[in-house]
Amino acid sequence: MRNYLYILLFIAISSCNKQKAQLKRIDGTWGVELARVLDGEGFTFYDSLPIGEIHISSDLKIMSGRIDFDYLRFGTNQVIDSFVTVQAPFTINEKGDHLLVIRETDTIDIRILLSSKKNLEFEYYDHQQFRLRRFALRKL
Repeated sequence: MRNYLYILLFIAISSCNKQKAQLKRIDGTWGVELARVLDGEGFTFYDSLPIGEIHISSDLKIMSGRIDFDYLRFGTNQVIDSFVTVQAPFTINEKGDHLLVIRETDTIDIRILLSSKKNLEFEYYDHQQFRLRRFALRKL
């Protein structure tokens, strides 16, 4: 029985450490470098010159910022889009690979694909427009 309690305590501590380490890595101001959109029909579109930045406060667990991007849909239709969060609170899962961001209009599940001291890459599925959006960011 005692061993079982030690195992549970170890699991709880290690999951908290994963969250804290991830929060430490994603904390700060991030400038966008690349935006990728995968639409509901399976086509992928890129914008290599998106504009904007995101600020993530790990202490307050708030995400704020704006990323504007556009892409040509099949070379003819220009789609102008954006990702906006205004002081949006978030929670992080035990593994530290998903953020649940609560915006005024909706709640999005952001999956963190890459996080380091200088780079952050995340994606989320936009259910209203049937698009998977991925952003590559660099620490400012």
